[in-house]
Amino acid sequence: MKDPIAIGLFGFAVPLFIIGAVFYGIVPLAGLGTLLALSFAFGAAEMYIAGGLTYQMPNSYIATVFFTYGSFFLSFAIAAISGGLAATMKSAPQLLMVWFWLMALITFIFFIASLRANIGLVLLFGILCAAFVLMAISVSNIAGLLFMIVALIGFYLAAVHVINPVIGKAILPVGSLAPKKA
Repeated sequence: MKDPIAIGLFGFAVPLFIIGAVFYGIVPLAGLGTLLALSFAFGAAEMYIAGGLTYQMPNSYIATVFFTYGSFFLSFAIAAISGGLAATMKSAPQLLMVWFWLMALITFIFFIASLRANIGLVLLFGILCAAFVLMAISVSNIAGLLFMIVALIGFYLAAVHVINPVIGKAILPVGSLAPKKA
């Protein structure tokens, strides 16, 4: 069976790592708009493609995750290109706080669902939810570090979906939490 999940996970991990690097302070803010737009558009495109393919499997949980974060990255790409992101960060940071609280809520819902999936997704959504909460309360440097950690988990999970099928067995574990069949 074809597995498009790795496509979406790579699309998730690349822009999230860049967001993390920016907020953690590794990447300077000067001239950042183009880099953000490129990485977010890359992430959104991959996640929309993976979401559509995953939805056809059918896997509405993962498809919803891909469409949701694809839209999140696309909105950031548009805001970065238009200059609205920088302007909002300076003049109306409360608007971004609301956005991050909403993303924390959505991520928490995904976290609850992940409790029946695997440990990899539990870690990914649990840490990501904490990062969005930290962004919402303006603790962006620690949130940035958490975004980078989540991105690395995303890269690992993408590798699981690429390497395990090619090898033909599960050499990269994810710690299944699915109920055992009787």
